[in-house]
Amino acid sequence: MSFSSGVMIYVSLVEVISVANEYFAKTNSAEFAYALATLSFFSGVLVMALVDQIVHQIFERVTQKSKEDHHVLNPASGRGKEVDLSCLHATEEQGLCRADCTLHDDDGAAIAAVAGIIEKRRLLTMAAVVSAAIVLHNIPEGMATYVASFHSVTAGLPLAGAIAIHNIPEGLAVAMPIYHATKSKCRAVALGTLSGMSEPVGAVLASFVANEDSSQGAFGGMFGMTAGMMSYVCVSELLPAAYGEKGVRVGLVTFAFFCGCGVMALSLVVEKFALS
Repeated sequence: MSFSSGVMIYVSLVEVISVANEYFAKTNSAEFAYALATLSFFSGVLVMALVDQIVHQIFERVTQKSKEDHHVLNPASGRGKEVDLSCLHATEEQGLCRADCTLHDDDGAAIAAVAGIIEKRRLLTMAAVVSAAIVLHNIPEGMATYVASFHSVTAGLPLAGAIAIHNIPEGLAVAMPIYHATKSKCRAVALGTLSGMSEPVGAVLASFVANEDSSQGAFGGMFGMTAGMMSYVCVSELLPAAYGEKGVRVGLVTFAFFCGCGVMALSLVVEKFALS
């Protein structure tokens, strides 16, 4: 994730935002073009922040519902514990208590069966919500890959690779609840993969705005917004997740980040020499 962040941040702040400025400068003064590129960059940040806020609210609601269900289904709480204690302290009515315990065991088996069904439904609901959130989150990433590749395949290829790497944990977030609910590896892998298909949809949407018939301003706006979106994803999600990994040294995460920057920088330098 740290390596992916290095690739995405470097190409956003060094290449993509400068390309946005170039497109704006073709129809505006240098000062106004710079202002428009800056405005489009922060517009991308705001759009991604809004998407991120929606996704986190969905996650919070699902998490809260899961905690409530777990509390209801927890066999260690409520009446079951009370019955067990009464059986342990029974003296004169020991036979009656044993009968009550047997009855409670039968009730516990029935409750466990119902709890299994509810737990399966809860996991499937969680997978559905996570999938929806990831689909919403991946659309801007597909747009970013399209815009970068439209300008330069050399820049777009490492970016696509970096996004693919950080999509792996997102796919696992969808696949794991499905696997635990259905016990089907094929279904979990298929649906986890399917959740990432929103990125090509994002690329198609971007193609309607940035194509051969588009104005210079439309190109500049798309490039600027793309740079802002990618920067937000890196700073808000990828880097905190990378530094938060247990057992991973901070120096290694930092090194991976600058390795990503170096790979992206090298590809851009090679492209400049190849085109000169």
